[in-house]
Amino acid sequence: MALGVPDFDGGVRRVAERTGLGGYEGGVFPGGLRNWIFPLGGDTYMEVESATGATGGPASWFRRATGDGTERWMFWCLRADTREELEQVASRLGSQVQVIPGRREPDGTQRVVTSTPAGEVALRARQQGLPNWYYRDDPAKNPARCEVTGDRTAAGVAWLEVAGERERFREHIGAETFDRLPLRFVPGEPGLHAVAVHTTDGEEIVIRRAPAGQDTF
Repeated sequence: MALGVPDFDGGVRRVAERTGLGGYEGGVFPGGLRNWIFPLGGDTYMEVESATGATGGPASWFRRATGDGTERWMFWCLRADTREELEQVASRLGSQVQVIPGRREPDGTQRVVTSTPAGEVALRARQQGLPNWYYRDDPAKNPARCEVTGDRTAAGVAWLEVAGERERFREHIGAETFDRLPLRFVPGEPGLHAVAVHTTDGEEIVIRRAPAGQDTF
């Protein structure tokens, strides 16, 4: 899941202070989105992102969503275990798999993003608060597996609070996967509203923000 913030350093600091979780600099996406990663356990992670002066594309979307000084959930994702599974999801959604440049890490490493849906299908899904899907061909390089130091250690996502049409979510995600996800439906603007994280000390951290809304690129 990605949290858009109006000021990068302040947003990262607030998440770290309020949760006690550790994170690390993720780099910069094409188009000017600076990225920080908070591993959440269980191969899941949260990205804090902010536009860094560029215009157009995702940077403009982030800037519009956070221009009033509010932090907002921008989108959330599900992981496919294989490329074949991702292709099957794309076919079911009437879309295709896209492979585009991802973030450039601080050491210069260029990541790629392999995901679905794409184009107009992706825009419609985002407007309804639905997740996109991605695939990583080298699980060992999952950003969630980087070791970090914080006051608390995350042990996995406990639940996600979302708003939208339950049956539309089930159709989009697929019944088998939908039934395994710890989703809690609430009224409100379609999209992600809260993420709860287990910690190794038996506590539960809840990160609650409003979704970005139905604005698109």
